[in-house]
Amino acid sequence: MHREDVESWKYKAGINMNLSNCSGCGKLHLQREHVLCTDCFKLHMEERSKVKAFLSAHPGASVMDLARHMGLSIQKVNELVKR
Repeated sequence: MHREDVESWKYKAGINMNLSNCSGCGKLHLQREHVLCTDCFKLHMEERSKVKAFLSAHPGASVMDLARHMGLSIQKVNELVKR
């Protein structure tokens, strides 16, 4: 379905929803309050939970320690801590 068709359908149905590309994987999804699709949001929450658990067990850990332990990039660790 083309974007114009979707927009027309949404207008006719009286539906206010935004189509957006997921900032995690790039697939098209209905953006509500998150910029991530459902799958990426679940993964994000799981990773965030692991980060919190690691930091609780190792309160003096650095970003580098966390990245090494979890196998994530420093950029990804910073994203998880910020959100």
